[in-house]
Amino acid sequence: MLRQRILTALVVGLPALALVAWGPNWAVLILVTAVVGLAAWEWAGLTELETRVARGALVAVVVGMLAALGLTLAGEWHLAVLLLAVAWWAAVTLALPFYRRESGAGRGERRGLFAIAAPMCLVPAGMSLVWLHALTPWLVVYLVFLVGLADTGAYFAGKAFGRSALAPEISPGKTREGLFGGLVAVLVVAVVAAGIWDLAPMDALVFVLLSLLVALVSVVGDLFESILKRQAGAKDSGSLLPGHGGILDRFDSMLAAAPVLLAGLLWLALLPAAPV
Repeated sequence: MLRQRILTALVVGLPALALVAWGPNWAVLILVTAVVGLAAWEWAGLTELETRVARGALVAVVVGMLAALGLTLAGEWHLAVLLLAVAWWAAVTLALPFYRRESGAGRGERRGLFAIAAPMCLVPAGMSLVWLHALTPWLVVYLVFLVGLADTGAYFAGKAFGRSALAPEISPGKTREGLFGGLVAVLVVAVVAAGIWDLAPMDALVFVLLSLLVALVSVVGDLFESILKRQAGAKDSGSLLPGHGGILDRFDSMLAAAPVLLAGLLWLALLPAAPV
């Protein structure tokens, strides 16, 4: 399984990352829109939208909203969407400890609500990635590595030292020790990145703290998608990526991480507030 995951990452992930690093913003918008559209299709399949017409309608709404926002960076509407996304993920973070799995009528009702939540989660994440790329492509590359490292560090630390479940009702395999291991890995990378970008000492400290926060909220995005799959009784969101599952399974951490990183950078004035 690990070998298959690595092979898929090399074949699919590296070309996409190269496009992000050196491609124009319009090409990245197309790439992100395609990824978000596929994620929306899988999301719809995990909810009460069981017909192709209903699933296609959700995809059309998500893709249409993202394309409109991505083509017109960056104005008051974009800031409003970004702030709404940050508020949404703050609310989700506070609500996660109270989650309890339901069945029957309650389960069906929740799945319907998750369908409504799709644009709230997917559109701001996609917009944030395109916006970050417009600021500087390497921010998106950094975010991809940060989220991937947080996940990988948590996996190996959890395997080696995991004892205490992080969220047993949602994802029994995740542990607090794994989370701590992921944060340690992110801390190292954030310090190195701050040095590469030659940030002033105080800016570097703030940047490292922001990176740790982004790593934490990436776990929230992951757990939220785990709830979605649990409500649907599914192990993966799809099977498009061998060894990884579906597109949504790889994009879930970005749902919360991308808006929080962008909002933090703009609020802290660590980078220009408009595309350059």
